[in-house]
Amino acid sequence: MSARPTTDAAPATETRYLPEAYRSLRSTVKFASGERPIRSVLVVDIDRDARSQVAERLALAFAEAGDRCVLIDTDSRHHDDRSTGFFDLLRGGAIGSEFTNPVDGGQLVRIGPGQGGSPDALAGDRFGATLDGLIEAHGVVVLSSAPLPKYADAVAIASRVDAVILVITAGGTRRPRAIEARDALDRVGARILGVVMLEPKKRWFW
Repeated sequence: MSARPTTDAAPATETRYLPEAYRSLRSTVKFASGERPIRSVLVVDIDRDARSQVAERLALAFAEAGDRCVLIDTDSRHHDDRSTGFFDLLRGGAIGSEFTNPVDGGQLVRIGPGQGGSPDALAGDRFGATLDGLIEAHGVVVLSSAPLPKYADAVAIASRVDAVILVITAGGTRRPRAIEARDALDRVGARILGVVMLEPKKRWFW
């Protein structure tokens, strides 16, 4: 699987205008063959300074199709949000209504990293149980992480989810860095479903 989005800049809330490639990406995830359906997917950016909107838009595509979905931001390094979030769950918090009820009455719930999260918690024993609880509550879980290979968060998460989608940038992602990231995920047994290529200001195609 590979896709090439035109741009990363359009507001993520404009669900009616999601490019067709994100609908196709949603279908690829939803109907992928394998021993079990994909209920959790990690979207990880490769060799980028900042994360793309691919995880956000994939989650919106699920919600637009009527699927209950939760989007989880696991990157605690670049946030000053003091609201309760994912790392609070990893510290033993209960999955309450703030983690299950969409704020806009739709199908998508967004969960930020939370307060004072440590990346080390992503490798902890509570991660699996917390993820299972969110899957049970929502059906589909889309996670985003800090970019590889600069940060190792995705390596800790990848073996716990059903599939991983890599995001690279045309003309920006360096091949050695992409290989390094792929090999790191392979070593932990990640199921790499495919690659999304970002190609600004150009048309979509498969």
